Amino acid sequence: MVECMETDARIIAIRYYQGSERALAEDMAALSCNPDAIIIYLPQLVVLMKAVDSRKPEQWERLCESPPEADAWYVHLMAGDLKLARDTAKLQKSRPWLCFQRGMRNTRPHIIRWERFVAPPHHRNIQHRKNKNTWDS
Repeated sequence: MVECMETDARIIAIRYYQGSERALAEDMAALSCNPDAIIIYLPQLVVLMKAVDSRKPEQWERLCESPPEADAWYVHLMAGDLKLARDTAKLQKSRPWLCFQRGMRNTRPHIIRWERFVAPPHHRNIQHRKNKNTWDS
């Protein structure tokens, strides 16, 4: 018998939170009072993110507020359809940066340009060749 991988993003989010010291319902409730937070909770996509200062992007405390100098989105959780996430992101308020953590080995957040995230995949990592021995990104 072949076991199917879970495709419901809500189940993935619940499982993610089961392994942490936080509670999904509490984080969603706290974020819901922040006008600069984004909560998407669909079978296809779950996203929890808030506006942060890119110099201190791991600010996943005081979820009801965002710093006035916020210049980035901090993605605490994104599960599900990445294409839908990109399409939805195009409708959100643009900030110069997108911050997120990936995996447990490196606890420092990744910081990328917002445009890099929302760009179609074939436009993100285009390299222009200067000559046959070098690449310019």
